[in-house]
Amino acid sequence: MLTLMHFDFCPFCQRVRLALGYKKIAFAEQPVRFYGPEHFQSISGFDRLPVVEYPDGTRQGESLEIIAELDRRFLETPPLFRGSITDSEWESVQAWRARISGMLFRLIAPALTQYASLGQDARAMAYYRDRMENWLEDTLEGLRERRQEWYAGMAADLQEVTERVARYGFYTPVFSVADTLITGDLTGLRLLEDIQLPPELTAYFARVEAAAHISLLPTGG
Repeated sequence: MLTLMHFDFCPFCQRVRLALGYKKIAFAEQPVRFYGPEHFQSISGFDRLPVVEYPDGTRQGESLEIIAELDRRFLETPPLFRGSITDSEWESVQAWRARISGMLFRLIAPALTQYASLGQDARAMAYYRDRMENWLEDTLEGLRERRQEWYAGMAADLQEVTERVARYGFYTPVFSVADTLITGDLTGLRLLEDIQLPPELTAYFARVEAAAHISLLPTGG
């Protein structure tokens, strides 16, 4: 059986969970604590996650490369690349994602601590705070205070993708890799209590989770 080594709060890991769920590929989960690269290496052989171990014992990192490999290895499952999304559509999604990257992470970095595996683990939280605050050049508290500013800065891009998924149901008329990226990466926005997402976007997240038979939101404890 395939094994997924992941963090439950990580957008890149959530992409792979959505892909596996949609394809109905049975897999074992190995949650990993967010204790730093040496810890990740000791468990997965990689310095960041997600990492998949295939039944033949080979391991692979990088979320989008994993999803492409799932298409190649599990031919009987619905494809997420070829036949589901054109090259030009995929390029557009990646360009859209690149545009919002800085603002998105400034928005969701404080909110992801609502996942118990992060926010309720002092060692994980210490590493996370140090990493995020050095990268984003502000404290988690400072980022939280400016969330309306970050959200306003990406509102037009959010509206663009909202209109598209409202029109097609998914990013294209069928579930594709684009939906794993959009939903996995934007799930942290759903944790922002004082920011109202467009209802069409909220409905889209629900459709994607239903298609993948999972929920990406934090669970109690």
